[in-house]
Amino acid sequence: MRKRDSIFLPLSAALLLMAFIPAGRAQTGTLTTVLASPTGPWFAVDGTTYFTAMSAFWPVGSQHTLSIPQGTGFSFNQDKTVQWQFQGWSGDSTGSTAIEVIANPSVTKYTATFAQQYLLTVNVACNPSPCTQVPALLEINGAHPDNWTASWSIWQAPGASALVQAPGAGAGYIFAGWQVGNGALMATGNPAYTVSMTAPQTVTAVFSPSKLVTFASSPSNLPIYVDGGVVNTPQTFQFGLGTSHSISQLNVTNDNAGKRWVFGSWSDGGAQTHTYVVGKTTAPETVTANYAAAAYPIFVSSPPYLQFVVDGVVLPEPYSYIWGVGSTHTVTATSPQKDAQGNTWIFQSWDDKVTAPTRTFTIPVGADVNGFRMTALFTNQQSTLNVNSTIAGQVVTVDGQPCTTPCTVTRTPGTQVHVSAPVSVPGSSVSRQDLMGWSTNGGTPVTGDWIAALNTASTSIAATYRLMNRLTATANPSTGATWRFSPTSKDEFYDSQTKVAIRVAPRPGYKFSSWAGDLTGSQPNGSLTMNVPHAVTATLVSAPFISRGGVTNGAGAGHIDGVAPGSVASVFGAGMAAQSAVGPASPLARTLAGVTVHIGTRSLPLYFASPDQINFQIPADLAPGVQTVTVSSEGMPDVASEFSIVRNAPGLFPAVIDGQTYAMVMHEDGTPVTSSSPARQGELLTAYGTGFGPTDHVRPEATAVPASPRFLILDPVTLQVGASVLTPESAFAAPGQVGIDLIQFRLDGSAPSGPAIPLYLTVNGVSSNTLSLPIQ
Repeated sequence: MRKRDSIFLPLSAALLLMAFIPAGRAQTGTLTTVLASPTGPWFAVDGTTYFTAMSAFWPVGSQHTLSIPQGTGFSFNQDKTVQWQFQGWSGDSTGSTAIEVIANPSVTKYTATFAQQYLLTVNVACNPSPCTQVPALLEINGAHPDNWTASWSIWQAPGASALVQAPGAGAGYIFAGWQVGNGALMATGNPAYTVSMTAPQTVTAVFSPSKLVTFASSPSNLPIYVDGGVVNTPQTFQFGLGTSHSISQLNVTNDNAGKRWVFGSWSDGGAQTHTYVVGKTTAPETVTANYAAAAYPIFVSSPPYLQFVVDGVVLPEPYSYIWGVGSTHTVTATSPQKDAQGNTWIFQSWDDKVTAPTRTFTIPVGADVNGFRMTALFTNQQSTLNVNSTIAGQVVTVDGQPCTTPCTVTRTPGTQVHVSAPVSVPGSSVSRQDLMGWSTNGGTPVTGDWIAALNTASTSIAATYRLMNRLTATANPSTGATWRFSPTSKDEFYDSQTKVAIRVAPRPGYKFSSWAGDLTGSQPNGSLTMNVPHAVTATLVSAPFISRGGVTNGAGAGHIDGVAPGSVASVFGAGMAAQSAVGPASPLARTLAGVTVHIGTRSLPLYFASPDQINFQIPADLAPGVQTVTVSSEGMPDVASEFSIVRNAPGLFPAVIDGQTYAMVMHEDGTPVTSSSPARQGELLTAYGTGFGPTDHVRPEATAVPASPRFLILDPVTLQVGASVLTPESAFAAPGQVGIDLIQFRLDGSAPSGPAIPLYLTVNGVSSNTLSLPIQ
C-alpha cells in the first residue's frame, strides 16, 4: 500500500485525524492526557475518578476541572505498603488540589505529582518458634522503639538505604541470619543488614537455639579448619541447632614432635572438605579428624621423565608423594607418549612384571619407615607425520591439539590421526585465504579434514589455501541502483584468478552518470580481474520518474481506473521534487517546491509536493477521456504519464487512529467515529471523500467551495454498510474545502454492529474503496 502524504489544509476537527495533515494548521479538537506521577494514586477529571492515565479529545477552548479527591493528605495502595502525598499539578505553582484548565493544542498533558514512600517492616522470629528468651531491641538507622517488640515499621523514601540491626540475643540463642520477604535465610553472623528501598520491604531477624560442638583430632592436638579459620584441636564452639558449617582437614600436617600425618577421614563420614550440620537436640557433639602416618612413595619411568597419571591427574616428574599408610591410589603409565626429543614410547610392564599400565596400590604398613617405589618400563616405536601449510606459521589442530606449521607429530604405527585447519584465514577486511584442501605427499588437494592411519615411517601433508579478494561496489546515492555480477559471490569475495563482469541498473528516479574507483567511463558496465582487492562506485543523478498507473484518486482507489473532474488526485513516482512542501489551503498554489503540474498548457492547483508524491486538483471542466499529466521540476527534465478522466471515481478518505485505519466519518457533534466512540443508529453521520462526480454548480478551481448555496452531487449515491444498503440524506461538495466531497446518512435497524464493519459508497454505479466503520 502506498503511503499518502498531506494533500490539503485544513478540513475540520475530524480531518485532523488524517495522517497526511501538516502541523501548524487550525484545530478544533486536541487529544489531551491526564496522569499521576508516579502511577498509583487516583485523580479526577471533570468529576470522574481515574486510577491510571486517561486520554480524551477535548474541543479547543473547552474548560475542564482537574482535582485530587484525597486532598493533600496521605493515600495508600491496597495493602498499605506504599503511601503518596499530593505535591502539585504540572504548570501550576499554587499547589492547589483542584485546578481549572482550558483545552489547548500546545498543552497535551497534565501531570499530578505525588511524593512516594515505601513501608519498611523489621520482624523478629525464632526457629523453632516461639522465642523463649527476648532478643535485644530492633534498630533502624540507629533508632529503636521504646519497648521490645517483635515487629516495627517505618516509612522510607524510594531508593533510600536503611541499616537494620538486631544487636543481641537471649540466653541459649544465637543470631542465625536475615530473611528478606519470603526468601531464603541469608546465613550470616552479622546482625546488621542494609536494605535498599526499591519497593516496600519486610526483613526478619531469625534466631535459633544453640548447643556445644567440640572438634578433635586423632592423634590429638592437630590443626583443622572450621568455617575458614584454623582451629587447634580439641576446641569447643557454640553453634545453632541445625546450622551448617564448613569443616576441612589439612592434607599433611606435623604434630608437636615433628612427625608428619596425612589426612584420613572424618568421624561423621564426610569428605575432606564438607558441610557439617549441627544436630537438632541440645546434647553436646564431638567431630574427630582422623590422620594416618605419612609415607613417601616414588614412581619412576625407564627411560626417565615419561608421564604418569596419578589418581586421575596428569603430573610431570618427579613422582614423589606424601600418602598416608593404608591409603589406596591409582597410577597409570601413559602409552604411547612422546619425550622431549619427539620420540614415541610404548609401555611394556612394571618392574614387578605386571603388564597392565594401570595399577591400584594400597600403601603398606611400615612404608612410612621403609618407603615404597615402583618403576614403569617403556620401549621406543613411532611413525612421523609432517604437517605444513601454504600460509607460513598457520595454526592447525592435530587430534584436537594446536600445531603451528611446519610441525611434526609422532604416533604408534597404525594410529589414526585427525588433522584440521581453519576453512578461512582473514588477511584484512578486503582479502583472505580460503582452504582448498589437504595435499598428501605433494598430491592434489582433497577437501575436508585430513583423517588417516600412519602406516609408513614418514608422511607429509600440507593445507593448501587460495587467495580471495573482495569486490566492493557502492552506489552514490546508495539507494539509486541495483547490481549484477557474473559470476556472483555470496559475500563479495572472489578467487584472485577470477574475472568479474559488473553491471549497474539505475532505480526509478535515477540515471547512471559515471564510475569512480577501479572502473572509469560513462557506460554502466565493466569488468575486473580479482588479482587484487577492487572497489568501484557508481555515481547516479536524479531523474524524475512517474510510476506505472501513477495517477490515482487522492483518497484511495476504488473499482475503476481514472479520476473524476474537480477531485483530489495524486501522482506517484520518484525524483519529482527536490524537497517536500505543503501549499496554502485556499487558493491553492500553482507552484510548490519548484514543481508545476500541467495537462497540456494548463497548470493545475497543488496541495502538496514531494520527491515521490504530488497531490493536485483535477479541473472540474475537464472532459472525460485519456489525458496526459506533465510534471516539471526546476533543473530536471519533464516527465509525463497518461491517465483517464471519468465522470465518477469515488474514494473515501481513511483516518488512522491508534494504528487502525477507519473511514473518515464524523458524529453529528463533529467528533470522529472511533472504536471507543462508535457510530450509533439514528444519528446523522458524515463521511468524507473525493471524486463523487459533477455538482449542480460548477465547483471553483483552486479555491474553497462557498458555504452557501450547497454544491449538490448530481448523480445517485448509495451506501453499503456491511450487508445493509442505505440511501444518504444528502451528498455535496464540502464547504470551505477544495476538491472534497461529503455524504450525510443515518444508520437504521438493518445496519450491523461491530468494531470494523465494511463501508463503501457507490455513485452512478461506480464503487469506492472499502474502509472500516465501528458501529455500536
